[in-house]
Amino acid sequence: MGYSKELYEQAMRILAERRMDAETAAAARRARAIARDPRTAEIERALSQTALSVARAVLSGMDGNRSANITDVVSRLQAENEQLQKELAVRLQAIGETAKNFEPIPACAVCGDTGYTGQRMCRCLEELLQELSCKQLSALSQMQLTRFEDMDMAYYADTPDSDGVVPRRRMEDIVAFCRAWAADFSADSPNLLLRGPAGTGKTHLSLAMAREVAQKGGQVVYGSVQRLLRQLEKEHFGRESGDSMERLESCDLLILDDLGTEFATPFYTSGLYELINTRLLAGRPTVISTNLNQKQLQERYGVQIASRIAGCFQPLLFAGQDVRQQKLMRRLKGEQE
Repeated sequence: MGYSKELYEQAMRILAERRMDAETAAAARRARAIARDPRTAEIERALSQTALSVARAVLSGMDGNRSANITDVVSRLQAENEQLQKELAVRLQAIGETAKNFEPIPACAVCGDTGYTGQRMCRCLEELLQELSCKQLSALSQMQLTRFEDMDMAYYADTPDSDGVVPRRRMEDIVAFCRAWAADFSADSPNLLLRGPAGTGKTHLSLAMAREVAQKGGQVVYGSVQRLLRQLEKEHFGRESGDSMERLESCDLLILDDLGTEFATPFYTSGLYELINTRLLAGRPTVISTNLNQKQLQERYGVQIASRIAGCFQPLLFAGQDVRQQKLMRRLKGEQE
């Protein structure tokens, strides 16, 4: 899996920040211990001094200076060192600490947050690169503002429409289903087709599902079909480097928003087919939202794509009037009043 230089450098900066955070936390733990028992700092300084004295004694012997019995000096210093270590251990134990607590604790115990074990890339760096790559592809910043509970049912009529459907009841059922789907998300979750008129909440629920799955650690890519296919086109024709298709095909959850609003080109249709078909074969869940009905899907994309969507995606049929338009009208009315 290839990653751009910029993405790799971003990942390495994050690992460097993790190491710095671990060192800062260790220093804070040590400072708190010294504040409780200042003698620990004195012992640490004495230990450093004895270690330095041992090194000097050994070097003195290596230089041919035999004015003192080097072995006796080293033995005495080592005994002092051991005594100091024992005293330090006792004092730290008395305040609920150990010397090991003052060492940095890395987020990854395998590589120590360096990203590598020997010459081999650590799994933590691989996962970080995948996460950053998915975020780079996605328009997930909106997720912070999108939750299931923010769906206001007051905008949906509680009387039957021309088809005999009560929009509020239908949407309450859909919200409950999407909430449960996101809570139980796994590789075995069904693919979903969110279909209905513009402004009835398809994007809102798509983002709410993406948010919950991402919070549980799933790799989520969310974006409009137009935006994601445009990125694939740029990479295919060499205008940008990257391997977005592999990310789109391999992420835990892919959400394709606003299918049918993108430009109709042979490349886009081909890319969409490859993307949907590959994820179906791999058994990776996909959510598609669209304003198009089945006949319109077939007319626009052909039988291959339309039949896969019809046969492999569970439809959720949205109902109601455009909520965005209703909010706009209420706001304008409030301003006029």
